[in-house]
Amino acid sequence: MVASILIVEDHEKVRKALRNLLEARFSHFQVIEASSAEEAIDLTLSEAPYLIIMDISLPGMNGIEATRKVRAIPSPPRVVIFTIHEDDIYREEARDAGATAYVAKHALQSELMPKLLALLPADKKIDLSENINTYQ
Repeated sequence: MVASILIVEDHEKVRKALRNLLEARFSHFQVIEASSAEEAIDLTLSEAPYLIIMDISLPGMNGIEATRKVRAIPSPPRVVIFTIHEDDIYREEARDAGATAYVAKHALQSELMPKLLALLPADKKIDLSENINTYQ
């Protein structure tokens, strides 16, 4: 089974652009997509992604609550919140929900990519037991 990265984003253009970027940089991962929190939870249960990139503002359940739910799953994936919200309250809520990292969308190249490089193995050898937390 190929390890996967799950993008959870309701805006299709953002989701597709992020997918293209991830597939080019992390070709040893399968990139899967969800447009809602509910779909993300279902995919997490069926596909067991290694890492989730989660927006906060989603239709229905928000990304913070979805993070709380996927982090409660046995052997949970790491979750990187990727959002337009930069308020400290969102950061605190995301951290309390179990997010591994929090990145503003405007910082795609300067922050998201370095965090993903720190969180994702450079090859197919994946150790899910590592507890890496780059939360800021």
